[in-house]
Amino acid sequence: MADIRGLTLADAGYPPRLREIHDPPSPLYVRGALPDATRPHVAVVGTRAPTRYGHDVVESIVTPLARAGVVIVSGLAFGIDALAHRAALEAGGTTLAVLGSRLEDEQIYPATNRPLAARILACGGALMGELDAESAIGSFNFPRRNRIIAGLCQAVLIVEAAKKSGSLITARCAIDEGRDVMAVPGPITGALSEGPNRLIKSGAIPILSAEDVLEALKMPSVIQKSEPTLFVADTPEEEALVKALADATLHADELTRATGLGAALVGSTLTLLEMKGAVKNAGGRYWQRILNP
Repeated sequence: MADIRGLTLADAGYPPRLREIHDPPSPLYVRGALPDATRPHVAVVGTRAPTRYGHDVVESIVTPLARAGVVIVSGLAFGIDALAHRAALEAGGTTLAVLGSRLEDEQIYPATNRPLAARILACGGALMGELDAESAIGSFNFPRRNRIIAGLCQAVLIVEAAKKSGSLITARCAIDEGRDVMAVPGPITGALSEGPNRLIKSGAIPILSAEDVLEALKMPSVIQKSEPTLFVADTPEEEALVKALADATLHADELTRATGLGAALVGSTLTLLEMKGAVKNAGGRYWQRILNP
């Protein structure tokens, strides 16, 4: 039988940040080990059907954050949630999953992520939720659990979300509770960029790297800097853009013409290259190379 314990607001072990929200769950059911509450907690949420860009963003941001000791919180859903949990685990970090279902093995939803839940527990993380055997089961539980995700954290980071994505509920919960909302920008023509881009337009903190997250939270950077290495392109599009920038600073429109790539693809690839430290924005829509290909 799963070792599940219930924490009330009166318990010393109740997460202190969660205690501060307007509607804290009590009891809060926990399975696994809760990390030191003084460690920084950041939620990473987004679409259930991410693009390759979304995959790369999660890995490039979550991996160094987890290695720096940041606890990664998400909801064990398909897509960005699962990617965030896995990236944290691969980095040797700690991750918490807040469920909209019960915590017993046979009750964890989605069922295909039960092995991931088991891995979270085996690696020293925890599963959390507010449902017990008497609770009604339904999709209405998932929006409510989003307040717990936001409440546990100092900040919520949105990675790829359509305009009606459930992850935007988490962003709204964070705003309501005075927590930072962060978002990774994407191409303006992409449906999954609409949520993050609109959040940024409304005042969310734009995030291009793990360093940006630490800076926004006013945390000293503890991300280890490696010695400069030669940049290796992961895609033909990256290679084409880096080569085009070999000898000159170019406008995005010039890059579109030089590479023959679509404007939207140029924009999204440049953003990813900037996150990798291969190029930088030189002002306006001009770009320049940093590392040698």
